Amino acid sequence: MFRFDKEQEVFEFGGVKMGGQPGEYPTVLISTMFYGKHKIVSDEDKGIFDKDKAEELWKTQQEMGDITGVPYINQIVGETPEAIKKFIDWFVEVDDTTAFLIDSSAGDVRAAAAAYCTEIGVADRAIHNSINASVNDEEIAAVRESDIDAAIVLAFNATDPSVKGKMEILEVGGTGQAKGMLEIAKDCGITRPIVDVAAMPPGAGSGATIRSIMAVKGHLGLPTGGGFHNMASAWDWLKKFKKDHKEAYMPTDIGTNLVSQIVGADCLLYGPIENVRSIFPAVALVDIMLAETAHELGIDTLDPNHPINKLV
Repeated sequence: MFRFDKEQEVFEFGGVKMGGQPGEYPTVLISTMFYGKHKIVSDEDKGIFDKDKAEELWKTQQEMGDITGVPYINQIVGETPEAIKKFIDWFVEVDDTTAFLIDSSAGDVRAAAAAYCTEIGVADRAIHNSINASVNDEEIAAVRESDIDAAIVLAFNATDPSVKGKMEILEVGGTGQAKGMLEIAKDCGITRPIVDVAAMPPGAGSGATIRSIMAVKGHLGLPTGGGFHNMASAWDWLKKFKKDHKEAYMPTDIGTNLVSQIVGADCLLYGPIENVRSIFPAVALVDIMLAETAHELGIDTLDPNHPINKLV
């Protein structure tokens, strides 16, 4: 496909390397667990869930990673401090290596999770999600005071979803923030930023979402990705169509990830972990394509477990 002139940063998260030129390292898949209305959760506020089913889901992801060579990270979502702490406790007990995102719709929950990860000694595996235009002083202070040095930096610009708008929110600021998101992240002690280009649905900036992957990597050289499946899940037409044609949804969902991957995305937040068996083979195929092209461009594949070394 192509290579970037800009030198590309590579960061390690729980033994997984992310970043670099397309084809150097396999694309990192990020699953989501304990999301809103996740069937394995019986009480979202108290963090009560079916541990056996959760472990079965996680073991399936580990299995698919081993089979394909596609690396992975987990995203842990919680809506109260009590809940997210229980989810983190469970995850670090069943897996003592893999990195994980700490995520919530509430800033105080993300702040509590950052402090808790520091308290129990797993901050080196935790990735704060996210530093964004709505981040407040309390959350900034919590991240700064924690031992966390990795974060998703969100390029969401509420007033301008274009590539220019995304770059401005990262580097200049706006929508209430006097600094760019990358500078705020640096002030928080973040040395391993991952730029999330803030996926938008068709009609609201889906094209800019894809172009911004190349813009961020080409201009900043940072690991870049996003929750591209949101482009399908938030598409109003598809919401209606899939009511009578359920089979139309997953190809569209997976397709958003593959399009993003082919233009250089380093990580894909692919959504519910239940989709694990569908997404891993598809991403492995595109990784092989990228590696083959990289070799033609004089770029070495640096991961011995890359899909091109396991599946070809």
